[in-house]
Amino acid sequence: MKKIIIFLATILFGANLVNVNFFPQKNKLDILFSLDEKFNGKVIKIAKNEFLITNIKSNENFYKKFDDFFVKEVKISPKNNDILIQFITFNKYKTSVSLTPDGYGLRFRIENLEVKKDNYLTLQNPQDSLDYFSYIISVAILIIIAIILWIIRKKIKPLPVKSDIKILFQKPIDAKNRVVLIEFNNRKYLVLVGNSNILLDVFDENMMNIKQDFDNFLNEEINEKLDNLQNYIKNAEKLKELDEKI
Repeated sequence: MKKIIIFLATILFGANLVNVNFFPQKNKLDILFSLDEKFNGKVIKIAKNEFLITNIKSNENFYKKFDDFFVKEVKISPKNNDILIQFITFNKYKTSVSLTPDGYGLRFRIENLEVKKDNYLTLQNPQDSLDYFSYIISVAILIIIAIILWIIRKKIKPLPVKSDIKILFQKPIDAKNRVVLIEFNNRKYLVLVGNSNILLDVFDENMMNIKQDFDNFLNEEINEKLDNLQNYIKNAEKLKELDEKI
């Protein structure tokens, strides 16, 4: 019987308003009403920027003022067994209402519909602007230096390099080695070129004219050296094969 009386009293007289909290967020304002009973009323728009919440009793007035916000101020006052919400805003808005899971709280939301888009092309920080300007200057200087170097390179002709080294004759000994006669600074050098580069002999400018018969010169003058060289090459090949096997 007692529960029935409480239920009828709730229907007839509604819930009592315990407290009001304001939660301003970016482009929206939440007003939370805390009640001592579950909410069973309605939210009715009665005029521009005025809403009536029925079945909530209160003897107090609540007032909140905002700076730099799309809602300038909110006033909440009792009206018979209801409460009246009045607010000032010059922006277009929309409202929504929701209950807490237990029903003892009512959230009244005012959402701004005139959201300003961020201007991404504007440099807000002067230091960022300075860094950007320095970067442009640095790139421009590098481009100018590159152009100057390119012009200098085009105008300056490289000096010709003279080579005084001449190969007079060469004779193969085997598939991998050959004897070469080289002339440099009025001197002639007999060199073994191949697996090993060895200087065989040096001649001055008064040496015999071997241009006529280089083969005879090799046979008559350096037969002994060639034999020693061939033995050396064979031994070197054997040592190389031995190293590869090991």
